[in-house]
Amino acid sequence: MLFEAAILSTSATVSSVAEAFALPEITFQVIVSGQPTDITARFADTPITALGGDAAGAAAGPGAVAAVDPAALPTLRGITLLDQLALLPSDSLAEFVSANSGVVSEFIAAQPSAAQVGEWWARTDLPTRSAFLESAPTLVGNLEGVPFGLRDYANRQALDLASSQLRQQAGSTGSRSRLIDASGTSHMLEQIEDALVAPAGAPPRYLLSFDSSGSGTASIVIGNIETADFVSYLVPGMFYTVDGQMVPWAAAAQSLYDTQTQWIDHLGEADPSLTDATVATVAWLGYETPSMVNFTSLDLAYEGRDAIAATVNGIRELRGDDQPFLSIVAHSYGSTATMMALIDYGIEVDALALIGSPGTSAKTAADLNVVGDNVFVGEAAWDQIKDTAFFGTDPGSASFGAHAFSVDGGTDPVTGQQLAASTGHNAYLDSGSESMRNLALISLGRGYLVTTDSGAAAVPRGFAEAR
Repeated sequence: MLFEAAILSTSATVSSVAEAFALPEITFQVIVSGQPTDITARFADTPITALGGDAAGAAAGPGAVAAVDPAALPTLRGITLLDQLALLPSDSLAEFVSANSGVVSEFIAAQPSAAQVGEWWARTDLPTRSAFLESAPTLVGNLEGVPFGLRDYANRQALDLASSQLRQQAGSTGSRSRLIDASGTSHMLEQIEDALVAPAGAPPRYLLSFDSSGSGTASIVIGNIETADFVSYLVPGMFYTVDGQMVPWAAAAQSLYDTQTQWIDHLGEADPSLTDATVATVAWLGYETPSMVNFTSLDLAYEGRDAIAATVNGIRELRGDDQPFLSIVAHSYGSTATMMALIDYGIEVDALALIGSPGTSAKTAADLNVVGDNVFVGEAAWDQIKDTAFFGTDPGSASFGAHAFSVDGGTDPVTGQQLAASTGHNAYLDSGSESMRNLALISLGRGYLVTTDSGAAAVPRGFAEAR
């Protein structure tokens, strides 16, 4: 199978991206100065299937579209814009993206459904797909419905491009404010690069989303999200930024991954359903979180709601008939945004863990679209945000009906391990804590093993086992 591409990423070659998915080798054809050069690389079957498809593409079929005036492109939205951009030569596509960064960011924030994007990608011909990967990596790398392996590839190219442009700016003269902005953005990009480096012996990491505009957004996956049996998203709350917290947020996702795999090994001895089970965790910073000046407003929660809903719909669409046990661990303001997504968009998750939540518009846990009544809440001592019910109902109240789990530390009743206590608003995801232990079990569909304030493991009513 031939994949016509114009260029390979300098930081993450096709080989390195494909190697992480450990799937069959295929031959890629790379066009260098007009001359085809064959190299051997590996990529996931799903991305290649989507990338290959019908080589003729939509341009030669009945769904072909006519080109509009290029000047009108910035006014277009949805699939119409994608269809029109697909008609542009590679250099013109790159020019449009560069000159219309605001349009691109707005499009990503209010993109078509994952199903629509998936259908568009499948009917787009091979040269056009490679043109998007080369010339519009920020756009295609953030589209829910585009195969995950290709998004990682595109986002790493976008990261390289942004870093290169900033280095050029640093070497030129300019206003002091512009240089300060460039320095801040450069630090943010460095944080993403650092967060992408996996510890020795840990699984590879992938850049699932990336946008350097404004305060920036990014999401990093630990493990293979395309095939994992259990997929967990970590959604942050106020004061979390890519520039300030990308590295520790990825470390929290790594801790959750490690704790999950330890429990799989431990429980798998007696539970055949966990034999060879795999996990993927996502350090998701896919929306702008509030700061001290706007944390009392729900404006950014609405943006988070939209992004979370698109993310869940994206993995549901791409995993098709092979759905994972999908959980969300939502902290602080992120819990409010997550519950808004569940209520307003009707997305479905298999388990939801709320930690340090400031409240929700839902009256009860039953209002949330969570399978099997698998809504859990953890509240730490000296957490000044919990119990405030600032944005509505307190998820920790008895009337809400969520299953409370302990975060106070003590002895694990299953393993005998000593567990640390979580104190304050930001210690729920500490490695070795009782909170992390319970979050791992919840996201593995083993909520019946969570510890409660009484110290006993309780079986939640109606709890659904991982499918």
